[in-house]
Amino acid sequence: MKVAKKIRGKSEQSGIALLLAIFVLLLVCVVGLAMLTASGTETSLTGNYRSSTAVYYAALSGLEEGRGRLLPKNPNYLNGYIPPYGSTFPLGHVIYITNPLTSPPEAVDPTNLGNPATYPDTEWATEFPTYNPPSSVQIVSSVATIPSPSGTPNPLYKWVRINALTEKALQIDVNNTGGGFNQTQLIYFDAKNLTRSVAPYQALGVTALAALPDGSRKLLQYVVAPITLQLPITAALTLEGPGTVANTITFNLPPGSYTFQVNGNDRAPGSTGGLSCGASMPPLPAVGVLTDNDYNYLHDTALAPQSGSYTGAGGSPPSISPSPYPHPQHPTDPVYDMTDATSLSSLVDLIKGNADSNLTGPVTGSDMPPAMSSSTPKTVVVDGDLTLSGFTGYGLLVVTGKFTYSHSGWKGIVLVIGQGVVEETSSGSTDGEFDGAFFVARTVSGGGGGGGGVTDTLGPASYTVTSASGKGIYYDSCWVAKAQKPITYKVLSFHEIPYP
Repeated sequence: MKVAKKIRGKSEQSGIALLLAIFVLLLVCVVGLAMLTASGTETSLTGNYRSSTAVYYAALSGLEEGRGRLLPKNPNYLNGYIPPYGSTFPLGHVIYITNPLTSPPEAVDPTNLGNPATYPDTEWATEFPTYNPPSSVQIVSSVATIPSPSGTPNPLYKWVRINALTEKALQIDVNNTGGGFNQTQLIYFDAKNLTRSVAPYQALGVTALAALPDGSRKLLQYVVAPITLQLPITAALTLEGPGTVANTITFNLPPGSYTFQVNGNDRAPGSTGGLSCGASMPPLPAVGVLTDNDYNYLHDTALAPQSGSYTGAGGSPPSISPSPYPHPQHPTDPVYDMTDATSLSSLVDLIKGNADSNLTGPVTGSDMPPAMSSSTPKTVVVDGDLTLSGFTGYGLLVVTGKFTYSHSGWKGIVLVIGQGVVEETSSGSTDGEFDGAFFVARTVSGGGGGGGGVTDTLGPASYTVTSASGKGIYYDSCWVAKAQKPITYKVLSFHEIPYP
């Protein structure tokens, strides 16, 4: 009897360990499957994020190449494709930069709307229904604005489009007129806001499409506008200095009769500026100064023997700006004051950073950029002395040392900021002419060659003319405008556009 009870007790507990083992194994399997699923989801999310990020930056690189190639200083400038600065980019005119990266090159044709494989620009018709199809299409090749590191591919964008803008394209009523978006008027930038009113700077659209091998696509768009120096020109020739009684500016002129003149009337008869840019601007003083002592020195001593050679705004010649000299400040960032030594030194640094050519003096005409011409003006900074002989330059010239010239001239703007010394040694009856504006300020102490330390106060500027037959300086608003090429294209807006 006792044996039977023991056997029956063992039978009631048999199999429990097996069930527990199976349950634990099942639980481990469930947890493992959950972790595997979570890992797969995480991998998928990571892959999607990586793909989305890669295609975003590929499109962004296309935008930056397009924006960079709008600048004349860019070695891959879209010269010949976009109108010269100061001209209008017309509606319906399109520039495409294509980027077929495969070998052999794949078909990239944004104008082929019937073939999805060529990456068509389906957005154009939405932005410009009035100009669909475009009236003019120009296609150029992409370049690597910044070469990729060895072994890495170039950006995978397919095309970049550059064009003028309307309210319809922007979907913005920029003039707050109501009644729908205008489709025919160009959009400009007045240095603060977009506007339909004609302003100095035209806004442009830069659109880029990127596509990855996995099928990811991204369409991004900039609205950009040019930012220029906007130098406040208020006289044909400006000579700045501290203006104390014993420390006035110096203006040495030939004895007796001479043909050198300074004319503040815009595009005055007798000048050979050679540009046409619309209506003339109001006349400026022939010579601008900062203080009463400098004014009295010019009026009563330096210019008195031949006062009729200095004409422009104001009363009877010589035409000299009143004191205080009305120098406005730059309307947008960066702000600089043309009457302050420290601000002028900062202006020189700003121009250096955006110049076509930075040269270390002493420099002669043979060192100047060879491609400079009336149609391709350059921004040139000479850090030191410059000597020109039989040379005519075009654009914006900055000299930090002494500027010496003979039988030479310049069309544009000349800034002698630093040592603040100019000397004309010889000119004929048909040369020695400067059209645009001339500005001289001493912002350093010490000797020539641009040497010495930067000061926080102005020293006396100096201009010496030794030849009796030079032509002189003529204010020319056309050359003043043309010399101030964009230093950058500012991004006014940035957004993503859905792409099929």
